[in-house]
Amino acid sequence: MEPSVTIVSIADLPSRKAGIGREGGMRSKPLPLESGVDGVGMEISWAYYDTGYGTPRHKHTFDQFRLAFEGAREIKDGYVKAGDCGFYPEGVSYGPQMQTAPCTGLTFQFQGATGLPYLRHRDLHRAQAELEAEGGVFEGGIYRRTLPDGKVITKDSHAACVEHLTGQKIDFPKPRFAAPIVMLPENAQWVPDRKLAGVEHKHLGSFGVRRSGIRQTRLLPGAIIPARTEEDAEIRYLIEGSITYDGKTWLGGKTEDRGTYMWIQAGARVGEIGSADGGTFWVIELPLLADIIAERTREREPQLA
Repeated sequence: MEPSVTIVSIADLPSRKAGIGREGGMRSKPLPLESGVDGVGMEISWAYYDTGYGTPRHKHTFDQFRLAFEGAREIKDGYVKAGDCGFYPEGVSYGPQMQTAPCTGLTFQFQGATGLPYLRHRDLHRAQAELEAEGGVFEGGIYRRTLPDGKVITKDSHAACVEHLTGQKIDFPKPRFAAPIVMLPENAQWVPDRKLAGVEHKHLGSFGVRRSGIRQTRLLPGAIIPARTEEDAEIRYLIEGSITYDGKTWLGGKTEDRGTYMWIQAGARVGEIGSADGGTFWVIELPLLADIIAERTREREPQLA
């Protein structure tokens, strides 16, 4: 299948209750995302966390980017206020999180450098229901179950669901970073694109051996990004202004009713993007997908003598 581009308004997507056995209220709008690479999983959602939402200190077998739109994500060792973003690598502990006020933003979770499979939330919710049917209880971000012999099992709720699905204890990757990395875009400078007039970037960082990165890109009024083929996959989320694409005007925003999401698969042909009045994107760069495609292609090729 040819690599493709997906563009959608956040207002057109349904909202659902979310959270895997976590404390307090959370709802999300999952954004359409298929990696385009067999066996490589990832998910992104617009998310709302209510006052009282919390998680214990924990870690994962995947990488994450978290962007804060309104309010702060009150996470120990990973606090991001409105306008900030954080990178939470696989194997690195963070938290606890406890919201004293609501917050909104984007959460992107994806396969890390070690290549451990990423399990989607639809499967994790199924695991939670199955564990509850067996007598388990999810409370305060913790899973507990009392066995017939009186032994009590206690573990992180997300970890419990993962182990239920895989049938084995999680072997967490050794951390490549000492702690999550929080970036402060307000203190970064805009740098003009070397080729495109009226286009500027704030490159905030690239992380790990797969070079997963994050930046902001803005089009000044009247600027155009010409149609081109993108070598690397990118997530683009329009937070301010507006753009024109594929004969339609798309609005930026940070709420559940206003904002535009673009998903560009590795190798996809992207049409011209223009902006009469200017527009600003958050951009997540994912060279790991083109890397994996290239590695698999080489493995299929005959070895040189």
